[in-house]
Amino acid sequence: MATISSGWQKLEVGRRLSRRGASDEVTPKPPAEAEHIAYIHEGCEVEGALKVENSLQIQGDFRGRITARKTVTVEERASVTGEIQARIVIIEGAVVGNVTASREVVIRATGRLHGDVKAPAFQVERGAFLNGRTEMYRPERVAQSHCDEASEPQRDKDLSREPSVRA
Repeated sequence: MATISSGWQKLEVGRRLSRRGASDEVTPKPPAEAEHIAYIHEGCEVEGALKVENSLQIQGDFRGRITARKTVTVEERASVTGEIQARIVIIEGAVVGNVTASREVVIRATGRLHGDVKAPAFQVERGAFLNGRTEMYRPERVAQSHCDEASEPQRDKDLSREPSVRA
């Protein structure tokens, strides 16, 4: 490391700043882990239930149910017939079925969706096609409603203790 006469140190990417007299150490960068993406390539036809821990990119044809933890992208020449459930869903091709996203649904200009959308954020580009209903919600309200349901005391279901009313 070059030290300028005034005591300033030259900054370099990947090096720690050292105090006077300390040895120069280069901190190794951890390897950048590329996101694992599952693919259904063009020309492939897949049928059934598919559960993916990361992202899924569809270039072929799929029939069934898709569940992904991250992003599902239906490319321009691809088609999906069935439900899609993911964090983010991007539609550039054709989808027939309901789409549920925990973060966002995007229908690009080349995208076509025949089905309902349920997501906190929803974007439709000019030229896209949507035939279905949309339901938008705030994620914190959904989480809060689940907490409220869990905290409510359960009523005693013993009907013998309740008075009966006869008319």
